[in-house]
Amino acid sequence: MQEEAVPAPRLSVVIPTYNRLALLDRTLGSLARQDLPPSEVEVVVADDGSSDGTAELVRSYTDRLRLRYHFQEDLGFRVAAARNGGARLAIAPVLAFLDTGVIVGPGWARAHLEAHADGRRHAVLGYCYGYNPANPFREMEGLVDTLPPEEVVRRFINVPAFQDMRLPDYERVGFDPGRMAMPWVFLWTLNFSLRTADFWAVGGFDEDFTDWGVEDIELGYRLHANGTAMTASRAGWGIELPHERAHDEAAVSIMRNCQRFLDRHPGVQTELYWAVSSRGLIDPLEAEWEDLLAWTAAVKDQDAADELLEHTRDLVDRPGDPVRVAVFGCGGRLPAEWASANVRFTLCDFDAGALRWAVDTAPVTIDGSLQVCGMRTPWPDRHFDVVVVTSRLAGGLWSRWGDHVLAEAKRLGGEVRVLGPEHW
Repeated sequence: MQEEAVPAPRLSVVIPTYNRLALLDRTLGSLARQDLPPSEVEVVVADDGSSDGTAELVRSYTDRLRLRYHFQEDLGFRVAAARNGGARLAIAPVLAFLDTGVIVGPGWARAHLEAHADGRRHAVLGYCYGYNPANPFREMEGLVDTLPPEEVVRRFINVPAFQDMRLPDYERVGFDPGRMAMPWVFLWTLNFSLRTADFWAVGGFDEDFTDWGVEDIELGYRLHANGTAMTASRAGWGIELPHERAHDEAAVSIMRNCQRFLDRHPGVQTELYWAVSSRGLIDPLEAEWEDLLAWTAAVKDQDAADELLEHTRDLVDRPGDPVRVAVFGCGGRLPAEWASANVRFTLCDFDAGALRWAVDTAPVTIDGSLQVCGMRTPWPDRHFDVVVVTSRLAGGLWSRWGDHVLAEAKRLGGEVRVLGPEHW
């Protein structure tokens, strides 16, 4: 008698883990309580080299979950590679990611599948209660060990400290991240899903991210750039269980990965993300972007040509090897006197239109150009002989980020030429 073929799962859930046996047990236990048949939800545990009995724990769930197990050798923190390895085993058309230590309610898988039922290209950002590393919600610690997750949510649903950290931003846009300029900043692997084809269309996670943090946001950035929308789901919720964190190490790791992110995708938005992250902030990013757009509009017609000539007059006829000069805030018109300059100019401006016009009408060959403010750039230390900062960066931009701009100018150039803020 021929055995009946097992239908393909509708959803594959990838869970990366490393020596977190107890937390993984809780996550798998919550997935075993889904209100869908177990055959419809495939769970892939992606093990980054655990030595605590993780494989045995996974085997203990084979009678309750449709399971696959991916193991990679412990070569240091490689969660991006682990997630990709797990995703390669996944066979469902919809792919979800959960972090170890996130427990979900019985309707979690159904909610994510229903969000993808219309076939749209979007990443569904599942709500995550209790996630606030800097200020954890201690009141739930005992209850999450004794009550099912849906009862924990029922008890604390109206407590502000229990809410997803992203809630204020979601509420500002009517729970539609698509109305944000940078919705990718909220794609967190705690709890999200997308079509498997969309995940692989951008190459999955960047495995060069080998420190903690930012690799999920970088994936969100590429998905967004590739036309994948971001939506939020309160129905597809999870709860992050309290656990210890190495905050100082995490802060250092995040900044390393923020720099890696910026190096991969240089531009105004990623530069602003780096600058905001360097101050330990997340929520103000959209507001900072709106402020930058307002400043861009305010100086749209501001000409920096005379100021640039004043800063560089002594370089125009200088003999010898060409001087390498970077300009922060070049504006749309360059000095005509630059036509005879023995200088290799690199132009930067936060206004894409002004930068493009400056390059197109330049009286001298331009060595390079980049749309950035100057807070952080991808060039190495001492890449330029001189860095010129113009008054187009004055006002709100300078008062907020002037310290970053000056620090970056000093890092890049042997000499920095800038009119002091007292002149602005």
